[in-house]
Amino acid sequence: MQFLLHHNVIIQAITSNDHTTLEQCRDKNSAGWVLSNSLAAIHSELSQSLKMDKAHSALKKALQGIAVASLPGIDILETPPSATMDYLDSLAIRAVETFKFDGIITLKPEAFAESGIRAFQPDALPQVLKESRTKVDRVPLLNIPATYPQIWNAVEQEMSEVVRSGYFILGPKVAELEKQVAAYCQVPYAVGVSSGTDALLLALMAADIGPGDEVITSTYTFFATAGSIVRSGAKPVFVDIDPVTFNMDIEKTKAAITSKTKAIMPVHLYGQCVDMTPLQDMAKKHKLVVIEDACQAIGSEFKGQRAGGLGDFGCFSFFPTKNLGGFGDAGMVTTRSKELYEKMKVLRVHGMEPKYYHKMVGGNFRIDALQSAILLAKLPHLEGWVDDRRNNAQNYNKLFQKSGLTDQLTLPKEVFPRHVYNQYIIRVAGEKRDALREYLNSQKVACEIYYPVPLHIQDCFKDLGHKKGDFPEAEKAAAETLALPVANEVTAEQQEYLVEKAKSFLS
Repeated sequence: MQFLLHHNVIIQAITSNDHTTLEQCRDKNSAGWVLSNSLAAIHSELSQSLKMDKAHSALKKALQGIAVASLPGIDILETPPSATMDYLDSLAIRAVETFKFDGIITLKPEAFAESGIRAFQPDALPQVLKESRTKVDRVPLLNIPATYPQIWNAVEQEMSEVVRSGYFILGPKVAELEKQVAAYCQVPYAVGVSSGTDALLLALMAADIGPGDEVITSTYTFFATAGSIVRSGAKPVFVDIDPVTFNMDIEKTKAAITSKTKAIMPVHLYGQCVDMTPLQDMAKKHKLVVIEDACQAIGSEFKGQRAGGLGDFGCFSFFPTKNLGGFGDAGMVTTRSKELYEKMKVLRVHGMEPKYYHKMVGGNFRIDALQSAILLAKLPHLEGWVDDRRNNAQNYNKLFQKSGLTDQLTLPKEVFPRHVYNQYIIRVAGEKRDALREYLNSQKVACEIYYPVPLHIQDCFKDLGHKKGDFPEAEKAAAETLALPVANEVTAEQQEYLVEKAKSFLS
């Protein structure tokens, strides 16, 4: 839950030196916000009893871990004064409506009695939180705004710096993000691009893959994996998957290599790495390029090495639903090769170097400076969010085992530490998957199917000559798998509610 802390609550906490309520509002389950318009009033009030510098210091200390909600100018102008209400109170109501807060914590709840907004005293907060935990009645698949208290101020600052600079295309924010993502992935180089899809295409272009070439990849993945291969002019060669990890079957991959094979594109699906050692060995033996589709796997590891540093290229997506997501499309390509790095930087700007001179044909693959700024604000939180996802996955495992449902459900297995759980995938036996999904949705529990139709039987790939039955493990996974909410904002109570509903249907 997220609450607006009224300015009188902040003042009381500082003057009484009792920060209990503020402490309670530094938790992801009860995040507190303060209205930026009220900060001057708080400071002025404190300065009446404290020296100005001490008042400022006390305010900064009190608001550590509390997000500041800034109303846009138009909201302020459109909030009319009231003869019966303090103007800051009117702005507080506007902030609750704009940010969709769950209420206002205030010393004077009666001031908001006619607003229709929930307002309560600080000492009522524990009871409000207790009631919310016991009244779980829905579980969203994602709740991206739940992370805003952690990132909002940093995002605003980063974005404001970009807007004020007027530097929207490439520039210092992009360079800084590339540097930090490269370090996070344990590689020397990274190139920011416009999406995860364009990351794959750029890697293929940098590897000189095109007409007449074959690229081996999984048939059980998001469309962009194979779509980028076709866009490069090459032919996707599909292989079946391992039924435990959902990643490409290594033996099937080995058998698919021909004289036309130029590259292998392993997909670290759902956040777990492919078994890379034998794949690296066969790539070395046959002189093949390895392009990791790590779009769901930032932070995942194989034998202590991060995804994105296990092949010649690592491709990432920063789509908003990813573990590290922007506020729109964005992506990144990582590499250990300085030569490939320099080539990709040219290719992402139409193959142009210097300006208006082209020795190769590239594309417009540039990442936005604004997306880079947002990702810079979010990146410091990624490890904590990964820990939350991993903890949520372990909690699901315990809850399902305790429920007695493991004879009907197959839980995901972490074969290679560390799985980062972009998705938590269960298998539902006995052709009950669709019925379970429909029931959970009817109980306001969101879940999703990734992916209902393997690529080899998609209409657009008919010319490859595949038919149903060619890749049985992928087809079985498509019929049995179900993704459950596992993101960092999912609460233990929501997980318990979900498992309880699943048990009521399957028992």
